[in-house]
Amino acid sequence: MNWTYKGEEVTSHKDLHESCTSIVYELCFSNETKYIGKLVVRSYRRLKPTKEQLKLRKNYKRVELKDVPFMKYEGSSKENEDLELLSKEILYQTTDKRAATYIETALLFENDVLHNEMFNNKNIGGLYFENVLEGLIDDRD
Repeated sequence: MNWTYKGEEVTSHKDLHESCTSIVYELCFSNETKYIGKLVVRSYRRLKPTKEQLKLRKNYKRVELKDVPFMKYEGSSKENEDLELLSKEILYQTTDKRAATYIETALLFENDVLHNEMFNNKNIGGLYFENVLEGLIDDRD
């Protein structure tokens, strides 16, 4: 099963924007539940400088953008292990992890995933869990 982005099928890194390093995605399952997450699809790798580069400058830093395999990714959440995956959709492409984290977090809060049975997400950023409102004192009476 391939990814989709804006209705188009994504079959490789070539189908993504050339500067895209992270994606925010939504997985849909056969039990009509969804999962929202983020994934790194390309990363900057620091490599040793070539001899020609060292001739130019002693402290030359060579950095290349490498593709990270993501096409077969079907989620890493334990809640999704036994579910049949129906679709994989890329919602957003970003050029850095921080933007992807922000967008993912905003979507998770917007959809109230911790209290919405339609979503399999069990935490937001590893900070907020289903019991986050247990200490709430509501004295608006």
